[in-house]
Amino acid sequence: MTALPLRVFVAALFVLGAACSDPATPTRQEAAPQATSTSAPFGTPSTNNVPEPPPNTTALATTIPPSTTTVASTTTEYLANPPATTSAPSTSAPVSSTVPGEPWPVTLLSQLVVASPNPGLDYVRSDWGSGWSDDDGDCLSTRHEVLMLESADSVFLSDSGCLIAGGSWFGAFTGGWFTDPGALDIDHFVPVANAHQSGGWAWDSATKRRYYNDLTDPRHLIAVSSSANRSKGARGPDQWRPPDTSYWCTYADTWAGIKIRWALTVTANEILALEEMLATCSAEPVSIVETPAVIDLGPPIDLGDPIEPTPTTVPPSGDQPADPGNAMNCSDFANYQEALAWYETYAPWYGDVARLDGDGDGEPCESLPGGP
Repeated sequence: MTALPLRVFVAALFVLGAACSDPATPTRQEAAPQATSTSAPFGTPSTNNVPEPPPNTTALATTIPPSTTTVASTTTEYLANPPATTSAPSTSAPVSSTVPGEPWPVTLLSQLVVASPNPGLDYVRSDWGSGWSDDDGDCLSTRHEVLMLESADSVFLSDSGCLIAGGSWFGAFTGGWFTDPGALDIDHFVPVANAHQSGGWAWDSATKRRYYNDLTDPRHLIAVSSSANRSKGARGPDQWRPPDTSYWCTYADTWAGIKIRWALTVTANEILALEEMLATCSAEPVSIVETPAVIDLGPPIDLGDPIEPTPTTVPPSGDQPADPGNAMNCSDFANYQEALAWYETYAPWYGDVARLDGDGDGEPCESLPGGP
């Protein structure tokens, strides 16, 4: 055999050594990329700089999209002592979102003006007219117009056709039914004396008469039992409320609506009473669209000079007064003395024509202030 040069022998040994090495063992250059792409187990250091959760913690987020934004929006957040429950930030919700019936009672009462009574004139009943009128000339006075409108059944007329002789009426104040119109009074929902105290004193005569006989608003006048009307008198809801408590919601809503319509004020106690009564509402009463009230103020008044009331009617010749008919209710009088004076003027001639003496003892409107 011919001897090989030394360089050829060394090269052969190098090739033989490479062929005998393990092909599955990665070189340093091959292993480095694998180490970079392998995820670190939970609890061991990782290569993405995400903090590991401390022991006994709750993870609020477990994945982090690659991003270059701030740590607060890109890193996992942990609470060492998570609360048992979580809730939204507390806010003040409107009352209307939790209390049935609102916000319409609040809206209604916000339209009222609270003021102490300060009339510039004394209340004189005759300033508001001589009683029920017949504005449409059909021979039915305002009283009988109301009875006709509010009867649940067809009404019966007198032979003259000018009086309601029968029908069926629901007395809302007491919650009972009536078939005899003689057992009913026509109540000014907001009594005339109350209207005078709360701003009506400044109206001119025509406005006062319109108020007394107003049929344009079906809420303004209401047929009620005579006893309930006389018990109410001229008192507001802070002093008197219907015996039937189921009617309180409608009563307060109607009272406030009439005062708003006629721009009449309320007292502080009055509005508190209205709030209490409206709190009994389960829903807003049916709204009624009425004709706006026409209000004209009288001439300027010099409060320093007393004003004597001027009679609006002249009695016929002789001592006997004209028959007033059933034209008055106890609520038309400010006090018992006024009712008694009217009663004693006409009762000797025509008896209790206005049915002011409900119990027949000769004392009219005993529930009014100053009564026996």
